[in-house]
Amino acid sequence: MKKQIKLTFILLIILLTPFYKVAMAEENDGTVELVVWDMPPDADKLQRQIWDEGIEKFNTIYPKVKIKGISREYKPQEFVSVMASGKGPDIVHIPMTAIPVMAKYGFLAKLNDYTDKWIQKDYMPQIMWNAVNIDGSIYGIPYDSYFTTLIYRRDIFEKCGLTKPPETWQEMIEYCNIIHKKMPDTYGIAIQPDLFYFIDFIWQAGGDVYKNGKFNLNTAEVIKALKFWHDLKWVNNSMPPQNIFYDYDVEQLFSTGKIAMMLGVANRLPFMNRRYGLDLTNIEIVPLPQGDTGIKGWHAGGDAFIINADSSPEKKRYAWEYIKFVLDAPYQLWKWVRMKELKMIIFPGDFSCATNLINMPEFSKVKDLLAAAQSEPNTYKWLTIKEDFNKYVLEKIFISEDVDYEQLLNAFMERLGKEYNE
Repeated sequence: MKKQIKLTFILLIILLTPFYKVAMAEENDGTVELVVWDMPPDADKLQRQIWDEGIEKFNTIYPKVKIKGISREYKPQEFVSVMASGKGPDIVHIPMTAIPVMAKYGFLAKLNDYTDKWIQKDYMPQIMWNAVNIDGSIYGIPYDSYFTTLIYRRDIFEKCGLTKPPETWQEMIEYCNIIHKKMPDTYGIAIQPDLFYFIDFIWQAGGDVYKNGKFNLNTAEVIKALKFWHDLKWVNNSMPPQNIFYDYDVEQLFSTGKIAMMLGVANRLPFMNRRYGLDLTNIEIVPLPQGDTGIKGWHAGGDAFIINADSSPEKKRYAWEYIKFVLDAPYQLWKWVRMKELKMIIFPGDFSCATNLINMPEFSKVKDLLAAAQSEPNTYKWLTIKEDFNKYVLEKIFISEDVDYEQLLNAFMERLGKEYNE
């Protein structure tokens, strides 16, 4: 019996030896594999073509680096789960607002040693670096940039005799009235109960939500912005009768011509084109209307490349080379030219904020947005505070016609004190 076991063991060694040698050869041939999320899916043929050609260009410089692209985008719960399991990607881009939380969890590598010596750093607006800087440590590299804007349908405006976008809150109300009167099946706008958009209106009203390390969402300016949103629905009949709109509701209503305007960021438009057939040549992207204070306000944001804190030192080094390659000006200019050759619709958010493409025609209507841009609070508490404000304040003003704004905000600030020590 012992002899039979010994022979079986020897046989297994003989059978497995070729595979072991192959595995060792792959491990020692100098190839470094980087797992990169956010590869465009096969269905998005042109974006995928840009990606594939870009990887080929990278490999002409770094032939020993194998980029393993995965068509998977950042989703908070999934990302936390996969990173905690030790199976996360080496590189992915995530929303800048998620950086503080993910850094707190220890998932993100500190990148100061790379960024301090990077010549492109000084070409990126400081507002972008502020979003990825946590107590002096850089945890992300700004990948793209966006501004919250007003997006409108040119066809509906033309049918209603509107020749320019609204530039003030009052003009927005007037436009909504004109549109619904001339086209009874169409409304002016639909708004999601989301602090992501609402914070811009607080700024336009002359307020702020975070100063000196403290949140304050109970001010006269917040009340003014709340009243404007509330009246759009309940007084001015500017929105469809549905109480609560989610992002996909607004995008579908806009794409199908049921609303003429939406608050949004340009990088959602290609998705709306693919899913709902939105004609992108019929769309205009302009700054948000200003409040009665005359203050212009919108926020800048975007995604940031991060490197997995658990990746090996060698992988981190090559991950930085990949990120640097993608964001450097020659690649960004090549990408713009290639997208033009492929007759793709180009949006400013498709490109790095470090790239000086501001004079290209696609940037003409939004090139001055940076001057009035602000950033969301850079603290790990912000994401959960936003969720609670959406639920306990913004949803209430769209569900209830009769609202006591002060009482609503007092109750929220009390909750903030109990749950967040704020």
